[in-house]
Amino acid sequence: MRHLILIVILAVLYSCNGSVVNKLLKQQSPYEQYLSSLESSPLASYAMVQDWKQAGEAVLFDSLEVSLPYHEIGYFDPKEPKAMLLRYPVKEGHQINVSLDPVSQQDALFFLDVFEVDPEAGSLKRIHYADSVGTVSYQVRQSGFHALRLQPELFRGGMFSLSITAEGVLAFPIVGKGTKNIASFWGDPRDGDARKHEGVDVFASRGTPVVAASSGRVRRVGDNRLGGKVVWLSSNEYGHSQYYAHLDSQLVHAGQLVDVEDTIGWVGNTGNAITTAPHLHFGIYRSGRGAVDPFPFLQELVLPTETAWPDSVKVGRMAIVTAPLANVRRAPTTSSARAGSFQKNTLVNIEGKSGTWYRISLPNRQKGYIFENLVQPSGGAINEVELTALDKVWEVWDAAQPLSGSFIAGNAQVLGEFGGSYFVETASGIKGWWKFK
Repeated sequence: MRHLILIVILAVLYSCNGSVVNKLLKQQSPYEQYLSSLESSPLASYAMVQDWKQAGEAVLFDSLEVSLPYHEIGYFDPKEPKAMLLRYPVKEGHQINVSLDPVSQQDALFFLDVFEVDPEAGSLKRIHYADSVGTVSYQVRQSGFHALRLQPELFRGGMFSLSITAEGVLAFPIVGKGTKNIASFWGDPRDGDARKHEGVDVFASRGTPVVAASSGRVRRVGDNRLGGKVVWLSSNEYGHSQYYAHLDSQLVHAGQLVDVEDTIGWVGNTGNAITTAPHLHFGIYRSGRGAVDPFPFLQELVLPTETAWPDSVKVGRMAIVTAPLANVRRAPTTSSARAGSFQKNTLVNIEGKSGTWYRISLPNRQKGYIFENLVQPSGGAINEVELTALDKVWEVWDAAQPLSGSFIAGNAQVLGEFGGSYFVETASGIKGWWKFK
């Protein structure tokens, strides 16, 4: 009943204060607006508000890493303020698409914030956030690492489906072709390794239409020794110049405005490609930096393999390690760095599932991924201990104070263990940590 009253109060406060906050603080993200509404409400002094804020701040130090595309089915316990953070590599020229779908509480409000990771300081800077429907798409201007923070509003959460994908921002420059038709890549040796390839080569029949990879203005049309018949196209939208070389002939003129996928010429083998099969050399150049790898700009969207809902039945449950020794990884792959190794009967909390991996948290709040076959739900006692009236039980593994006023003497079932403590359930139904070392 208390939780229900608080939820109603929060809903009223957020609906009333949200518009005011929007007007006064237009640059605030939805996450910041919600936090401001909490801190300016009568609930500001409540521990649950501080716990929610701390959860969102503490998770920024997490080091879980995933590769794209990524999909998981996850769970937030509505009774416990929590957040999650995933770091992922990005490349200049990518468009990143993040989508969250609440499942068990479809009206729950989830906050999605995207951060840029400073490679030297390791600090995070917010660069994007999701709209009200739980999606965000943005272009990557500089290769590196980004991080996604996901946090539900107070007393909400439940099961959710999360996907993160990457795709190129440009259209492919040859009709009917794609990245699978690229035969020579960025950085390949040229002229006996005297220079490196500053683009990609796409082979196609002579006379195949070459189209603008984006809208823009034709900057130059000409002929040179290496590229033969070439077209330079400036794209204001993406802040770079595109170079189309070895054309059989050009169809545009300098100063002309073109739309994406307008034909600008035809595939040929002019210039230093005269002895090779017809193909297009496509390059991208940035002012002050020179050539950049065009492949990420052209990359097709690859959808992640979605985790089947029947495989997610263990998500949101406690589990124990069943192997003699199990590695917990920073990413859902065996090639990733180890976050630690843990013995049989170690208690973990399953918070998400991606493919054949569970995203877990340990009693000390350490997080990672573990292969699904190495754990099973904690369903019964693995041992039994005798507790005396002098023994103490802690609600959480690293609590400063034991549970007070609890009668724990007698037999207790051991449900799991971690770091010199058993997670026990007493005869009176009390659950907590009992230190045996």
